[in-house]
Amino acid sequence: MSFLHPAFLWALTALAIPVLIHLFQLRRFKKIDFPNVRFLAEVSQQTRARKKVQHWLVLLARCLAIICLVLAFAQPYIAGAGGAVKAGQRAVSLFIDDSFSMDGRNAQGRLLDQARKGAQDAVMAYSATDRFQVLTGQFGGREQVLLGRDEALDAAAVAEVGPYSRALSKVLLRQREALATSDSKTKRAILFTDLQRSITDVENWTNDTLVPTVIVPLTASAPDNLSIDSVWFNSPVRRAGQDEVLHVRIHNHGEQELVNVPLRLDVDGRQRAVASFSVPGNAAIDTTLKFLGDGPGDHWGVVSVQDQPVVFDDKFHIAYQVSDRLRVLLVSGNDTDGDRAVTAVFAGDSTHTFTTQPYRALDLSAVKDQDLVVLNALPDVPGGLTRALTDFVAAGGSIAVFPPSNGDPSRYTELFAGLGAAAPTRMDTATVKVDRIDLQEPFYRAIFQTMPRNVELPVVRERWNIRPAVGSDVLLRLQDGSPYLARSARGEGSAYFIASPLAESAGNLTRHSLFATSLLRMAELSRPMGALYHIIGDEARIPLDGVEIPADEPPHLRGPSGIDLVPEVRRTPGRTDLLLHDQDLPDGPYFVTTGADTVLSVALNLARRESDLQAYTADELKTLLTDRGLTSFSVVESDGNDLSLRLNELDQGRKLWKWFILFALLFLAAEVFLIRNTR
Repeated sequence: MSFLHPAFLWALTALAIPVLIHLFQLRRFKKIDFPNVRFLAEVSQQTRARKKVQHWLVLLARCLAIICLVLAFAQPYIAGAGGAVKAGQRAVSLFIDDSFSMDGRNAQGRLLDQARKGAQDAVMAYSATDRFQVLTGQFGGREQVLLGRDEALDAAAVAEVGPYSRALSKVLLRQREALATSDSKTKRAILFTDLQRSITDVENWTNDTLVPTVIVPLTASAPDNLSIDSVWFNSPVRRAGQDEVLHVRIHNHGEQELVNVPLRLDVDGRQRAVASFSVPGNAAIDTTLKFLGDGPGDHWGVVSVQDQPVVFDDKFHIAYQVSDRLRVLLVSGNDTDGDRAVTAVFAGDSTHTFTTQPYRALDLSAVKDQDLVVLNALPDVPGGLTRALTDFVAAGGSIAVFPPSNGDPSRYTELFAGLGAAAPTRMDTATVKVDRIDLQEPFYRAIFQTMPRNVELPVVRERWNIRPAVGSDVLLRLQDGSPYLARSARGEGSAYFIASPLAESAGNLTRHSLFATSLLRMAELSRPMGALYHIIGDEARIPLDGVEIPADEPPHLRGPSGIDLVPEVRRTPGRTDLLLHDQDLPDGPYFVTTGADTVLSVALNLARRESDLQAYTADELKTLLTDRGLTSFSVVESDGNDLSLRLNELDQGRKLWKWFILFALLFLAAEVFLIRNTR
């Protein structure tokens, strides 16, 4: 047992007062004559002995009453896990885990409601003069300020689930930073959390004896949850009236198998497809939703399931653009046969806008407005055109390079280098066939389901030795193993290198169906359609491909519930992006506007880190703390009724002054009883 105010023990010297009164009684006895005391002698002796005992008991009761009163004022206590109690003002940091997993439930109700009540009970367990930090996963600037009791109670009451999922090591660091600003001798950190395994990184925790930390685990009854993790289209390009196939990945985080769960797709606010699926416990499946594509323009949709009680991951928002026409530019080097073949592919197709320009009279400013640029038989590539093409590819465009017949490969060195490929070498005139079509490559896989072994493939009689960059996709190879058609990704775009010219003397590619198929596929994959969605909580980069943003008029991002914010605009050579820095935004469709015009629609979704509700138990956490020697941490399990008492005992020990007051009253009552019975 220890004392909060041991100086009061000097008051025990007051014990001398009842002792002195007892020893030096000032009462004088009156003598009464009695004729015969023979019969009273035995009674007198017995009464005097009894009174002597009663006087000693009265003295003992008085002394014990004084001792209990003095000890009560010295405030005795039995030290708790926090060690010796220090007098004075206290600083307490309270973390309320407000991540989406706190929507889980147990026998006492929703976990977040329990965390808020626990935080308020903890505040009330301390003095009105103590200071408090109320911290949530939002890590707001105001949450680093120490508050008074009433302000702390209000801050705890308004905590609500949000998209932030913080590792507990970062929470502890944030708490210690706030408590370091206080001059209080006594400091404590308390965490109300569900101990989700994804955030409970005990391996990164460190001891801090100046800030003892209490973990209050709040465990859900069952970690069952169904989440939509991602979606993607079967093909990379959306076309008006095209049959669309949307793939959906769904994860069952619970143990029980789910059968015939309905899945729904809404596009532009209208239901467009429904399906059902079954998924085993602790497994993920991919399913599809099929619908007919809409007209040209921007569209937004949402894929949804019904699942309780954690619902933040039951919807997945998408935004996409349906193209009307693809813009194709042929830069001609006076190869009549080749130009005619390219023109025949695109000119009669209503889904393409096709133009031709001679390379000597090319308007370089027109390059950036295209989707696909085809270079056919250019004798050389001027420096200005090289720079325009490399910038065009970096910004997301695509180019296809057909070499000239009997041309000089060295004149393409600068262009190939700008696109990340090695310079082409030697002209080979040996006749060779295209070996096969690799159906493992997505480029051709979406076109050809199967390929007969005896299919007739193009014959090549003249070719360059092309050497694409490391990591490029070789779409077609010749029988000698050399690349014939290769695709290199550069920036946001693609460059296609073809080894043989289109001239009749160089081969029969233009008369083969593979020629038109490959060109149309290049055009289809030319401009990236952009991401279907972005994730809230991390820094999201939203590219503005083909969107002009005035320098003097910042764009606005408008979303659900009237949200209107001005994001950061980052401009780099060839591209413009909007940046969202860890902002607390609701999921849903958003629209980028400049002035009164809507220039782009985007979809923002919540991160799925919280979908897996697996959590540590209190016993597992205690074992981890013991194994790692984290002695400044303690785990308090509570059903919510005695939480404030247990937290108070941890910080201030078990206070005994009330018991000593009670004993003092009992001893005073005993004294009164003894005195009355001595008369």
